[in-house]
Amino acid sequence: MALSPYMSSASRPRRSSVIALLVTAGVLYLAKEVLIPLAVAMLLAFLLAPAVRRLESRKLGRVPSTLIVAALGFGAIFAVVGIAAIQAVSLGAKLPEYRHNISQKIHALRHPKKSTNIGKAAEAIKDIEKDAAPERPPIPVKESPATPLEAAGDFAAPVLKPLAMALAVIVFTILLLLNRENMRDRVIALLGPARIHLMTKAMAEASYRVSQYLMTQVLVNALFGLPFGVALYLIGIPNAALFGLLGMVLRFIPYVGVWVAVAMPALLAFAISDSWTPVFWTLGVFFALESILAYVVEPWLYGKSAGLSPLAIILAVVFWTWLWGPVGLLLATPLTVCVAVMGRYIPEFGYLNVLLGVEPVLSAEERFYQRLIALDAEQAAEIVEQHAASHGIAKAFDEVVIPALSLAERDRQKGALEPARERFVYENVRRLVEELDNPNPASAGAPLCVVAAHDEADHLAGLMAARQLPAAQVTTLGPPARVAEVAETVAQKRCAAILISALPPHTVHHAGDLARRLRRQAPGIKLVVGLWGAGEELARSKERLLKLGADEVVTSVSEAADTVRQLASPR
Repeated sequence: MALSPYMSSASRPRRSSVIALLVTAGVLYLAKEVLIPLAVAMLLAFLLAPAVRRLESRKLGRVPSTLIVAALGFGAIFAVVGIAAIQAVSLGAKLPEYRHNISQKIHALRHPKKSTNIGKAAEAIKDIEKDAAPERPPIPVKESPATPLEAAGDFAAPVLKPLAMALAVIVFTILLLLNRENMRDRVIALLGPARIHLMTKAMAEASYRVSQYLMTQVLVNALFGLPFGVALYLIGIPNAALFGLLGMVLRFIPYVGVWVAVAMPALLAFAISDSWTPVFWTLGVFFALESILAYVVEPWLYGKSAGLSPLAIILAVVFWTWLWGPVGLLLATPLTVCVAVMGRYIPEFGYLNVLLGVEPVLSAEERFYQRLIALDAEQAAEIVEQHAASHGIAKAFDEVVIPALSLAERDRQKGALEPARERFVYENVRRLVEELDNPNPASAGAPLCVVAAHDEADHLAGLMAARQLPAAQVTTLGPPARVAEVAETVAQKRCAAILISALPPHTVHHAGDLARRLRRQAPGIKLVVGLWGAGEELARSKERLLKLGADEVVTSVSEAADTVRQLASPR
């Protein structure tokens, strides 16, 4: 099946944007040694920029403000790292003291008592492995003595690389803070002057989201790490300050970090103690703190989330960890926030916002219709019921059910809606309309007849309008509409008005023809045409219908009830 020229031209920019993303991912991977410090510096600049702006507003120059904030910020970071290093060294020095207890517990786990069933099973497995393993002669290993230069290199390599990265981060951060406006202008110029407005909004939103996320996350992590460290100290866990600081850092890793933060002190408590009491206290303090933060503090502090769905956060963690290792694990959320904002404001990358963002990508009527054609009546009814509970039954009909019927009519006219699914849609919409409760319908003042202009969709929309009035005052006539039958019903029921229900765009001419014939048959009757959800053609259609004999043209269920009530009431 050949694609239309429109589809081909529409898919071409998206294909090119996907290729651009793949190329960008390759560059990020190959140039990670340079880009990782730059990415860390950008996030630190987002975090420190508000403080710099505040100092600048107090008539302190750009350079002094930047240097003061950078010195305080990096001083705090180095202090935390120094404390953590001292605590780690202290813990390493104390480990020999716990060696005997750890060895006993590990030995008990590896070599259970032979009198127990577990011990007998373990011994049997070891015997089988020993019999099955072939005997191999030992392979002699020759060790070549290292030269002094190689030894110095082996000693310095693990130290110089982190120092070089730290220095690069400091330099990049200071430069970004000093040249904020210049860097912003260059990014805008790179993407084209025609997008100045969009790029300004995108950069402002990305800066706001990332800054809010980082500042709030630092505060929440501190509210976890400090009490956790104090509690571990009171429980008797060695080097409690180290685990408190690690808890603050590891909570930056979504979902996983917090469990790693509690696993380490819990394992240490298990290793150093003869009883289970310290382990239970450690876990109890953790769950108490995490419950308070998750259900009380975080909902209050996070006025707006990072704007990412939970699935997007998990995928971001996997992707950035694969790309940049442990540093990518820490930077995953803020970097993905920037990517999602780019998708919101750059049309070629709009699919990124759809995939990563939390905003609903389908409207209520689209979700309702999608559930119906998926043959999921339960979820479809739930969507309408929730909308009705929030906005009222008339709004649910006008904003969800009738637009969904228009989508069904569009697909039916195209031949894209199979007869079985069409019947399912109509049957469930009818059931839903009949089951939704309208406890206080306003009186119509006089009997009313509701007539479908052409087909079943028109009839269902007419039923929705009829639900806004007392059932005893409304008579509904389904398709096909016969003028003689309608006139007879009007005479029998003594209807003061007729509401012709029409679902645009394909039934407007049917509504006009029916209005013209009814006007000839019953000159004194009040005629109201409901063009449900009419759009741009409303003015022209309304003018035509009024010329053909209609007294009023309405576009919503709530408007129809009020109009019919006014026309049908005795003067």
